[in-house]
Amino acid sequence: MTRQKHYKYLFAVLTSIFLTLLLVSCSNDGASNEGELFVKVLDSPGNFDAINVVVDRVSIHQTGVGGDVGWRYVTTGSSGAFNLLNLLNGRNLQLVLSKVPTGSYDQIKIYFGTCTGTKNGTEYPLVNPAIQTGTIISYGFQIVDGQQLQLTFDFDASRSVTTTGINSYTFNPKVRVQNTLLSGWIAGAVLDSGLTPVSAKVLTYTGIDSVATFSEVSLNGNFQLSDLPEKTYSVAIIPDNPLLLADTVYNINVIRQQPTPMGAIHLKYK
Repeated sequence: MTRQKHYKYLFAVLTSIFLTLLLVSCSNDGASNEGELFVKVLDSPGNFDAINVVVDRVSIHQTGVGGDVGWRYVTTGSSGAFNLLNLLNGRNLQLVLSKVPTGSYDQIKIYFGTCTGTKNGTEYPLVNPAIQTGTIISYGFQIVDGQQLQLTFDFDASRSVTTTGINSYTFNPKVRVQNTLLSGWIAGAVLDSGLTPVSAKVLTYTGIDSVATFSEVSLNGNFQLSDLPEKTYSVAIIPDNPLLLADTVYNINVIRQQPTPMGAIHLKYK
């Protein structure tokens, strides 16, 4: 091979390598193979003055991967105890904000620390049978490259804490998981016939799960049922005052990422 042909051949080889590397670089441009998981916590009311919960860690399970290999810890944003009963009427707490590899996941595991409940000024331990193994929630979700998935954990305090004896309680968390961006909310206020704010339990159902809150007298009787999937609801209003009649409002349509205002519900006296 002459020197000129040799240079032409070498130039062709180098050009081919350069173009190959360029194509690989372009094909991988912007692909990080991970998305982000954001989880917030809210609560439905319970029969305590306070339910103080500690979350030590959270892990998620990759679909189709057996054993411990499929579990991956995610970064939690909460530290120390937080009172579930404060997380009503639109108030929530960030629990998770973490980068996560893309793919399908089918379970979430929450490891709780020491939890307590307060009733009539006395604090009681809440015994969690799964404190060592973690509480598993079956919920399938997909992490997409470069996108954030937002989930809501809605604790049902009244079903999560059960009595096992005199001043003895267990904590078996009942959690409704909802894709936040696929949900809307219902807002309104509860008043009596004299336009005075009234404390009442406000309740609806998403299926088998109940979603509840309380109207807050200090906030003019306002309430909010948060993170509801799109559908038509009936909402029951059950006043604390036994002299007031309960009421139910029907055919309330919820649309994702939008509020559904109910306005003021006026309860009548018996």
